[in-house]
Amino acid sequence: MYSNFVPIKLHNNADALVADLSALSEKPTVCPYCQHHQLYAVNSSSGYYRCKSCKRGFNRSLNTPFYRLAPLEWLPIIAQRRLCGQSYTSIRRELNCSAWVIKNRIDVIDEYMQTYYPELYQWYQDFVNDVKIDEPKIVQQQVEQLKAWVSGILQVADASCPHCSSTKVQKVGEARAQFRCKSCWRYFSNLKGTGLDHLGRCENWFTMIDLLVEGKTNREIENTLKISSGTMIKAKKQWFDIMQQHNLLILREWITNRRG
Repeated sequence: MYSNFVPIKLHNNADALVADLSALSEKPTVCPYCQHHQLYAVNSSSGYYRCKSCKRGFNRSLNTPFYRLAPLEWLPIIAQRRLCGQSYTSIRRELNCSAWVIKNRIDVIDEYMQTYYPELYQWYQDFVNDVKIDEPKIVQQQVEQLKAWVSGILQVADASCPHCSSTKVQKVGEARAQFRCKSCWRYFSNLKGTGLDHLGRCENWFTMIDLLVEGKTNREIENTLKISSGTMIKAKKQWFDIMQQHNLLILREWITNRRG
């Protein structure tokens, strides 16, 4: 939902923009040519109507920049997705259409936003063009929540042996939550079942979270952390799964949308 990403002071502008676009697909109440009120539908997908009096056809987008951009129902959807930071590609896949169709409609929506909602447009341009902006408060909170959970697991000092249930265990090393049982002398990790057990090099975990939140590309993260592309892809998927499991959905959406 775009309200999670658009600054609070711009919520009214964003809501008004979406309302303007949603209204385009509603049934007209009067003929713009002869002011007659008796109309009938010609094409429901385009919101196209014809006047029973003058027989002329039109829809609510007549005399607007959105004329002939059917289906009009797509316009508020596209605007909302862009306010969430989604790329052309992700919107195209959702609506199952060509990239040109999406680009054409986004260009018109951008011009309309610039004209009628300039403050929203300025924020939006920085947002979708990856200019450095502050993460929304809810995203910052979920980042802190994720890091606190990871820290809690890594820093745990006591555990119960999963093999013999003994609590007489010794932590092995400081970096990962690994233990040795003093009763059965078997080793085990407190990471099992958390999703973190599938991630190597725990010293990189917090840095990777920060890089994902900043919107860095896979290649940029690979170069920073000195990891392979295969490791990067698997790690990113694992972090997304962890966010899903812990209901950090806004954080997951933020990261996904920043790079489409």
